Amino acid sequence: MTKKVYQITMLFIAIIFTSSLNAQSVKKVERFTPQNAAILLVDHQKMTMDWIYSQDKKNVENNLRMLSRIGAEAGVPLLVTTTMEEQVGLTWEGIQEKAPKQFENRIKRGGTLDCFLDNNFKTAVKNLGKKNLIIAGLTTDICLLHTVESAVKEGYNVVVVADACGSMSPLADDVTFDALRQIGVRVLSANSAVTELFPDFGTTDGQKVMQINLEEIVFKLGK
Repeated sequence: MTKKVYQITMLFIAIIFTSSLNAQSVKKVERFTPQNAAILLVDHQKMTMDWIYSQDKKNVENNLRMLSRIGAEAGVPLLVTTTMEEQVGLTWEGIQEKAPKQFENRIKRGGTLDCFLDNNFKTAVKNLGKKNLIIAGLTTDICLLHTVESAVKEGYNVVVVADACGSMSPLADDVTFDALRQIGVRVLSANSAVTELFPDFGTTDGQKVMQINLEEIVFKLGK
């Protein structure tokens, strides 16, 4: 075998190997559904909501209302958690209003920034029985980051809802989302996450979710 033929052969082998790896990677991406996924809202509290300077706060609020209603009305498990309520305050009132039962059953943490360091939270997530987690939290670069990193280590597949998070600067959001993508987390918008769960607005459930989306997002555009 000549050197040139050998080089061409090795190139073809490399291409085939890379294609195989890419195909395997694609196969591992499971579509999130109401049957296999849950929503986690992390530390959207009175004080942390005031720290949102990385993006439009009203948009974040609208997305949180939508996610809360998806959990309360559309059959997707929703878990709410807070940290140090005496200092940071209760869960933001929009979540309280749209998902009162989930607010009442929230996991109150003593001060852990990584939610999975709290055994009650860790057990509550396990008891949901879902391996796919849709997570939004405040702030993006602290509690969300560390919680999502631990979720991945625990074996969960994670989608982060970028526009239901926030931090003190756009840069903090950007570098955090980049870091999370590097460990296999998908970073989506609230609309993208919700329409992955409910891809057909022609069904009964789809009609319900479409109406939630219209009321909490579309009808509030520009207001």
